[in-house]
Amino acid sequence: MTKKDHISDIMDTWYKAMEKENVGVQPKCATMLGTILTQYKIIPIEGYKRDIWAEALTKKGGEFMDWYKSLSESEQNEYHDALTYAQDHKRDHVDKKQLLKG
Repeated sequence: MTKKDHISDIMDTWYKAMEKENVGVQPKCATMLGTILTQYKIIPIEGYKRDIWAEALTKKGGEFMDWYKSLSESEQNEYHDALTYAQDHKRDHVDKKQLLKG
């Protein structure tokens, strides 16, 4: 993962935290924070693993493809594995439902 990816992850996490708390930020502030972060060597915490599926579920339609293209090949495979699991799990759940007659 590149330095740019780490900064993007930090900024995304920051935006999500603010959204959760219903806090807004001026676009200029976000630009300033991004500029400041580029001045630091950012190294992820050892043992930390991104939750690709959880990230995917937060993406809006227009954001998804850029996010997906930014993933490594192994992260894309992780996403597809989780998608297949979710589809299979949903299909199993739907198959178990019974029609109720009144």
